[in-house]
Amino acid sequence: MIKYTLFLLIASSLFLNATAKCTLYIASNLPLNSPPLQVHCASKDYDLGYHSLATGEEYILSFDEKPFSTLFTCRFVWNKNNKVFHVYDERSKECSETGVRYYAVKPEGFYFTNVYPPKKLGFQCDWKQNFSSKC
Repeated sequence: MIKYTLFLLIASSLFLNATAKCTLYIASNLPLNSPPLQVHCASKDYDLGYHSLATGEEYILSFDEKPFSTLFTCRFVWNKNNKVFHVYDERSKECSETGVRYYAVKPEGFYFTNVYPPKKLGFQCDWKQNFSSKC
């Protein structure tokens, strides 16, 4: 019984301290000569500040996932459009396969892939604010 309890204690300690690396890319695929994309991302622990992306630029964020607690929300502002949503939520195991989350921002909305460099982008959502945390 003591060996079993010790095993569970060690295993749970390793699990709770285990982290995986995730890299988040936000790319401005907006038209040339348009206003820059304004991006502001934050988690519970970190405010990552404001970033202004010209067409073709990327904002790259790498972090270690914390089991059950890593959550990043970003606000995107461009050309009178304003959208806020969770770009990463550890509870959904979004980085577990490839370690990548790639968002391309276009005039019609947000596209996503979990591959870098991106090969095929899938449409996620438009610019309309939906009052939920999802895109």
